[in-house]
Amino acid sequence: MGNWTFTPGSSGLGPDLNATLQHEGLKIELNYTSSIFEDFLHAMSAIHSEFDRRSTPPAAPAATRAGGYAGMASRV
Repeated sequence: MGNWTFTPGSSGLGPDLNATLQHEGLKIELNYTSSIFEDFLHAMSAIHSEFDRRSTPPAAPAATRAGGYAGMASRV
C-alpha cells in the first residue's frame, strides 16, 4: 500500500480546494467524502491512542522495583 498523505480541503480565504489523498505522485481529490474521511481519520487516531494506552503495561510499584514484596512486611 505504501505511504499516503491526506491534505484537508481549504475553508475560508482564497479559492475552495477539495481535500486530497496523495501517493507516489498521484493525487486524488475527495470531492464529496472529505468530511466523512476526516471523521474516519479522527476515529482511527482515537482508536490508536486508546490501543497504545491499554497495551502499555503499568509501572511496577516502588517496593517491587527495589526488590521488596509489595504488601508484605519484613520480619527479622
